[in-house]
Amino acid sequence: AHIIGGGLIGLAVAYLMTSLGYKTILTEKKNNISKKTIFDDTRTIAISEGTKKFLNEIGLWRDINKFAEPIRKIKVIDRDISNNLNFDNFRRQSSLGYVVKNRIVHQIINKKISSLKGFKIFQGQEITHIHYESDKAVSRTKDININSDIIIAADGKNSSIRNLMKTPLYKKNYNKKALVITMKHSEDHNNIAYEYFFKDGPFAVLPMKREKGAKCSSVIWTHNKNYFDSLIKLSDKEMITILSEKLNNSLGKILSLTSKQLFPLSAHINTRFYENRLVYVGDSAHSIHPIAGQGWNLGMRDLKSLYDLSKEYKKLGIELGDKHYCHSFQQDTYYDTYRLFQITDKLDFLFRQNTFINNMFRSYGMQIIQRNTSLKNFISDFAMGI
Repeated sequence: AHIIGGGLIGLAVAYLMTSLGYKTILTEKKNNISKKTIFDDTRTIAISEGTKKFLNEIGLWRDINKFAEPIRKIKVIDRDISNNLNFDNFRRQSSLGYVVKNRIVHQIINKKISSLKGFKIFQGQEITHIHYESDKAVSRTKDININSDIIIAADGKNSSIRNLMKTPLYKKNYNKKALVITMKHSEDHNNIAYEYFFKDGPFAVLPMKREKGAKCSSVIWTHNKNYFDSLIKLSDKEMITILSEKLNNSLGKILSLTSKQLFPLSAHINTRFYENRLVYVGDSAHSIHPIAGQGWNLGMRDLKSLYDLSKEYKKLGIELGDKHYCHSFQQDTYYDTYRLFQITDKLDFLFRQNTFINNMFRSYGMQIIQRNTSLKNFISDFAMGI
């Protein structure tokens, strides 16, 4: 198997395929994969209960769990603190999710894979051409040719492989940006995540593990591009004042901002998740609005499908990557992805509407959900991927 892309999803695919006993090659156009990965990405990922079960199945959860902070409750607040919804998962005696830094998960998988036989990494190698020779896919870089039964493209949102293969996609540009902040604060977060809906976009706060005794949380805030372009120029002190107002003292005093990153906000879905002897996983196949924090979990669902399918092929002694393999992966993943793509897009639209009628209907809807336990349980199960 040839995996293209050495980010979180790419490395996880490589680990899965190697652990199943397949010879695996990973190519990455940058030179940033090492045993002590220096990651310039300070973002966190929210791991759903469904993803946790899969990580447990493939032998990664035990290591990740040491660095993951559980989300025990989620408070959803629309405009006004009095208009809210509260979710928990006490009936299943488990959390609603877990928050962990990207960098840590990357390091853990990197360490695990380095101990497996049959795995090779080629860094600083960009794929320039793909062609086919007698039931093999041949990927070419400036230095090497790689023959494989299957190519798994995990090279991110702006996938160069998708461009190379001319796979069509549907893209939605929200003309907004997402600001990701990690911060230290005075009060304990009590494992509560907050999702505020303001007219300009959602404002999510996720509980994080303590760092050197300091209480920490992560903020994912979406707003207009121009607003953030101005905001990012402010001093930390000025930004803390604005964040404190948004947070309504729910975490006490904000003591410091440990990182700030700005990302353009867009969503996309490929018209198909495969080509000849090639499948797309993670952001190279799809990206969704961060309103529900499900982007990484959706990528992990791709990996679960790929893992189950490859395990089946291994058991039957069939080579990977034939037409049936690619079609099976498509059938297993496309509908769920398309559904979540549409749900997150429509949720964003619904919560941005600021007319009296819309506000009234949303308020009424939230009251119905809050009172209806089975409906609340259904929503939380859906969000957890179980």
